[in-house]
Amino acid sequence: MMEYEMMAEEFKGYKKKKAFKDKLHLSTEYIDWLEDFTNKYKCFATDSFLYEEDKLTANEKNKVYLLEALFEVIADFADNNFINPEKDDYELFYNIEHNGIGYKIGFNYGQGSSFYCLRLEKPKKDAIEYESLMSGVKLPRTVRAEEKLEDLKELLEKLIEEDVPEEAIHQATDTVLQKVKAKKRD
Repeated sequence: MMEYEMMAEEFKGYKKKKAFKDKLHLSTEYIDWLEDFTNKYKCFATDSFLYEEDKLTANEKNKVYLLEALFEVIADFADNNFINPEKDDYELFYNIEHNGIGYKIGFNYGQGSSFYCLRLEKPKKDAIEYESLMSGVKLPRTVRAEEKLEDLKELLEKLIEEDVPEEAIHQATDTVLQKVKAKKRD
């Protein structure tokens, strides 16, 4: 394949992912498909069918490819709502939930990389609800956190106005953060 043909294919893939992201909030079509598909394949990755393409229909191939776009939508939503991805040695993932079913949507990295989905019969307690993902709404806990961060910002501004050295502010906040992290680990 010539270089410009490869670039054209990449651009087509980019356009598909962008169209998917732009339309995600309009319907549950993708998650409904994922529910059906994971009945057949409980766990799959974007490279699972690389050497068995005849197992999938053209529509299924396209939907498997769009798993990367779903991951990106989830990651954006998570960033906007102060939700960190979970991490293992060679992967990072998010848990989502729809119709009482959980899904682990993640990214494997290492020698190769791929996006994957694992169906969980019971959703994780802290799973992101697909409906929230579709709407892009800020979660109530995010709104509360933003209010508290605004209070912190105002307090920091007052400390600086009162000529408290920035080093003292950094040291005090770093000490508190380290204590909180240590408590959270225990």
